Amino acid sequence: MSISQSSDADEHHLKPLVPVGIRLMFQRIGEIDTLNEKYQAQASIEARWIIPFDELFEILPPNDQNSLNQGKSVSLIKYADNHWYPQLFIENAVGDLKEQIRYTAKKISEDQACICEHRDIKGAFWEKLELYHFPSDIQELTISIGSMLYNDRVILIPDPFYHSGVNREAFVDQQEWLLYEHVDAEQRFVKEYFNSISDDKNVQSSLNEGRKRSIVSVSCHAARRSGYFYWNGYCLIFLITICGFTVFSMPPNLPQNRLQTGATLLLTSITFRWTVNRSLPTISYLTSLDKYAIISIFILVSLCIWHAIIGAIIYIDNLMGAMKATDEDAWTINRFFDNTDTLILGREE
Repeated sequence: MSISQSSDADEHHLKPLVPVGIRLMFQRIGEIDTLNEKYQAQASIEARWIIPFDELFEILPPNDQNSLNQGKSVSLIKYADNHWYPQLFIENAVGDLKEQIRYTAKKISEDQACICEHRDIKGAFWEKLELYHFPSDIQELTISIGSMLYNDRVILIPDPFYHSGVNREAFVDQQEWLLYEHVDAEQRFVKEYFNSISDDKNVQSSLNEGRKRSIVSVSCHAARRSGYFYWNGYCLIFLITICGFTVFSMPPNLPQNRLQTGATLLLTSITFRWTVNRSLPTISYLTSLDKYAIISIFILVSLCIWHAIIGAIIYIDNLMGAMKATDEDAWTINRFFDNTDTLILGREE
């Protein structure tokens, strides 16, 4: 086992590190599903790496050799079957993607040639949406490209000569989103982890544990058109809250009417908030619209408490007044009977 591990380690050290430049073009962006945190897109990926010119030249037919010497690009048929390639994959793909892959080559110097893998993809991609500022939020729409090979064999980098981009014209959700022209490309690394099952099956896993894979993430940016939510969210919540102050037109000695109206508005505001939240995923923090709705609910609750306190004060005041009047009447009656008894006793004497 130790001999096999040492031989595998020597093999990894002998193979050179190949840098691969990644360029991605968003050809078409479809529906952005906020509730399920995914979006539809069609993109074209170009991966370029350098190989010795002689290694490529000897496998080409004469016509392609002439075209290559003239500085033209030539197509490579079934190149991946017998030659090295970076074994790319899409990290954040949802379900199966439709992919078309082809290879081309171009001479860049007397002793070097550039191989380009053209990969056309179409499908759904997962994206973690940041909704702190919803509905005035700006989202990153990202496609992450990784390699099945580790970073001691291949390292993916954003292509320094061919920059990524986005086709803003072919955007389906233009009524709901505004797509920006700016595109970001960044490199990151993912560490490999394995769970031990048996010694025989995990010799290679123990070698790979702790190694990293390089990932290139290309992102475009889309801003939500918030006019719909301002009119159908903020505005309606504001009107419901304002209606809570109309309860002051009712007589304060009728707290039951005031509380009934205030409780109805409170339940209406809570129901409306849950209706708005149906268009959002379940998140552990509050959006801007959530904060506004909750503040409005607290205002209605405060008004209901105010009406209850005022009603209680009026009730207690009336009760105390009635008790005072009763005490004064009893004192007057007692004084009348005392005077009457005095007169009767005086006459008898």
